[in-house]
Amino acid sequence: MSESRSRNEKAAVTIAACALVWVVGATALYKSGGLNTSGLLPSAGCLTALWGALRSDARLMWFGTGIVLLSAVASVFSVGLAVAPAGIALVLGSIILARTTRLSP
Repeated sequence: MSESRSRNEKAAVTIAACALVWVVGATALYKSGGLNTSGLLPSAGCLTALWGALRSDARLMWFGTGIVLLSAVASVFSVGLAVAPAGIALVLGSIILARTTRLSP
């Protein structure tokens, strides 16, 4: 069964996808000439948040957002400042998704 997404669910998916692109571009690939390992944890958090947004699962999106924010705080002097805008955007996306998530019977 295919269920159409609401406008807010589409916004949450778009925010999560943009945050993933931002984090991968800013941490994992930027000026490294290859794969920068310091960007792997925030990238995994963004992937988790995107997965939660695609499934319309607010708890999973909040979990991924938490990973991104914790990795930004833990590595504030290396990649944390590049990850922080994506974390803030994911908080906004998580709030939007949590307000529109339907309760399952």
